[in-house]
Amino acid sequence: MLKNVKVNMPEKGCIINANNAKKIPYVYYATEYYRDKNNVSRTTRVLIGKKDEENDKLIPNDNYFDLFDMEVIIRKKVKGNE
Repeated sequence: MLKNVKVNMPEKGCIINANNAKKIPYVYYATEYYRDKNNVSRTTRVLIGKKDEENDKLIPNDNYFDLFDMEVIIRKKVKGNE
């Protein structure tokens, strides 16, 4: 996970879940909707990162870039070459 990269939350399909011991708001993306044998609505979800509480952005993980077909380019400042 790249902590210095922040992106906008996806418009649709996001599920934010903070039901863990540390109350960290993890963001899942629903990839499939279906009904089980009892006709109950279910989803298949993929973890795509954490919610940044300060500015309502998403701190993405590798699944985010795979799912949304994006490439991340990291530019590192090198002393003397800024």
